[in-house]
Amino acid sequence: MHKIVFILIPLLWIMALAQGKIEIMAEDLSANETTITAKGNVVVHYDNSIIQSSLATYDRANHLLTLKGKSVELMGYQGSKIESNEVVIDTQSKETHFKKTFLSDDHDIWVFANSAIKKDDNLTFSSSMMSSCDVNSSDWTLYSGSSHYDGKNHYMTMRDVKMKLWDMPVMYTPYLAFSTHSKRSSGFLFPAFGYSDTEGFIYEQPFYLALSPSWDIEINPQIRTNRGEGIYGTLRFADSPYSHGGIRLGYFRDQDNYVADYELENKTHYGFEMLYSSSNVLERVLNKKVSVSDAVYIDIALLNDIDYIYLQKKPMNHFGVASFMESKANYFVNNSDYFAGVYAKYFIDTTLNENNETMQILPTIQLHKYLTSAFSNHLTYSTDLTINNYTREEGTTVRLAEFYAPIEYTTTFLEGFLSLSLKEDLYYKKALYGNEVYENDEYEYYNAIHRAKVFTDLTKKYSDFVHVLQPSLTYSIPSNQESKIEDFEALDEEQQKLYSPGFEEEDISFRLSQYFYDDGGNLKFYQRLSQSYLPDQEEYNWGDISNEMQYNIANWKLYNLMIYSHQFSKIKEMSSRINWGGKGYGIGLSHSYERVYSWGENEELRTYEKTNDLKLDLGYQITNTLTFNMGFTYDLDNDDTEDELQSQYRIGFKYDKGCWNLALGMKQEIRPMQTEDGSKSIEETLFAFQLNFVPFGGVKMSSEDDRRY
Repeated sequence: MHKIVFILIPLLWIMALAQGKIEIMAEDLSANETTITAKGNVVVHYDNSIIQSSLATYDRANHLLTLKGKSVELMGYQGSKIESNEVVIDTQSKETHFKKTFLSDDHDIWVFANSAIKKDDNLTFSSSMMSSCDVNSSDWTLYSGSSHYDGKNHYMTMRDVKMKLWDMPVMYTPYLAFSTHSKRSSGFLFPAFGYSDTEGFIYEQPFYLALSPSWDIEINPQIRTNRGEGIYGTLRFADSPYSHGGIRLGYFRDQDNYVADYELENKTHYGFEMLYSSSNVLERVLNKKVSVSDAVYIDIALLNDIDYIYLQKKPMNHFGVASFMESKANYFVNNSDYFAGVYAKYFIDTTLNENNETMQILPTIQLHKYLTSAFSNHLTYSTDLTINNYTREEGTTVRLAEFYAPIEYTTTFLEGFLSLSLKEDLYYKKALYGNEVYENDEYEYYNAIHRAKVFTDLTKKYSDFVHVLQPSLTYSIPSNQESKIEDFEALDEEQQKLYSPGFEEEDISFRLSQYFYDDGGNLKFYQRLSQSYLPDQEEYNWGDISNEMQYNIANWKLYNLMIYSHQFSKIKEMSSRINWGGKGYGIGLSHSYERVYSWGENEELRTYEKTNDLKLDLGYQITNTLTFNMGFTYDLDNDDTEDELQSQYRIGFKYDKGCWNLALGMKQEIRPMQTEDGSKSIEETLFAFQLNFVPFGGVKMSSEDDRRY
């Protein structure tokens, strides 16, 4: 009988307090007219939170629920956990008071305060300390006189803030505010600092505006004390579930003395950039299902000189960012049988002071029929028509139409062991020249190339590896008309530079590809060999021989590509690479060699030294927290008497403690600039420093920005 009464008592208290949304469970419950007391493993359910303590009292008259103990734990508030010595809840005003409070969340951020007050979704702290490092050994800590946490917007504001590293004060600010989760919010971002011996102290203060779920703006004003001031603005947007993009405008003004010292062509540097991609365009415009797929892609970079790109802290990710800038706008539509596209390309040669002679492609129109069979599966064909309009303000222009139709018959012999391909490549090309006066302002070319190919694809499994062998032999005979060759030779030299039909010769080509795989399907070795024979050539019959191969042995990779010219009896290209690496380490040594050969008017051999570089890359994880990497490039052709650097290097360290990380780096490179005499370059030794406090971000100091070491 006594046991039944003991069980019913806590249940009655739960029901009595249910109207106030409080449930109390404990080993021992007692009550009088004014107070309810709970002792031993007390569990309180209140306002979607669970509170655990050793003692709880409820003052009925003042509506105060007090929980005490060595550790009072509150779980459920915004996914966090709060520990306190004492918690007092006013059940009428919904206000909660904490003493000696410790708060932590799922981002490993913790706050310790002498006292705190919770009202709705807000927390107000008295003097407090904050960090994301281990509580017992905090490498960095933020101390504040007072702070406020907006739980609804996940935003923390702190006043009278001091930052300590290993108990050593390093920074003070009267005010600090930041978001505590990954949701976008407006405000100042961490600044970027830098130093350059040519531009002085560099400071950029980004400001972020998150005004809509579908778009945001970042404004980046900057100052370079020895050069000038500028500002960049970036709009990022997603206008539909199938499309997104970004637009950037930028402007920078140099000081007069900087312009004079470096004889710059432009005192101001400005530009416009846009990246945009969109799919299912027709379906959204017509507002109904269509049987085709289509897409738009836009990549625009319009600028007055290359410094517009260099002066950005974080350049947009264009298809190509170099001295020859390319802008493009593409649209295509296709189904399983056909493809159609309209493209436009606009180029800016930043090495020139004027862009009038730079060739543009406005527009390109392409119609294509995919490969399909006719009459039987052995006979296939496809067609392609491309029209290009090559135009510019000054100099010869050309409109070029090209039609290509390959027709191929393929069959097998000897039970599939051997395959035969008979192919006819049909070409028709027509060029219309303009913007200049020529004796012949058009050129027409058509050709049919007959090809016969014998090939096979053999696979054999051995005891511990698999060998795949793919040899082929192709014989090609073009039906070149001598009159078309003579017509081309009659064109002006400038016309020939703009367009060459590419007359093919009778050719016998041998190709061999082979692959070795282990039992696990991992590629251990591959080789690709090709050699052509030209029967009609009088001075030489053998074309270039090319051999590419790579070994993958344990942690080693050995690669080589060689192209040898029989015509000049010289190696045209050679690339060799050795890599050795595993978990926490890696080293790579490579050599790149390339030459362009031609015969002079007096049959002398002309050589253009394109590349001859030796490169070393090294990365090593010294400890679980410290990594090191370096790189070194040496120009074997440069004798150090020329203006260009003979060698370039980079070196960097990164220390990652988890709650913070530090990166240090140094690099040597050449930076281009546009002067009154055209494009020039200067040598710079660049330094980088980046300190991040997880998960808030950090401070970056660099004389080159957005580079990783």
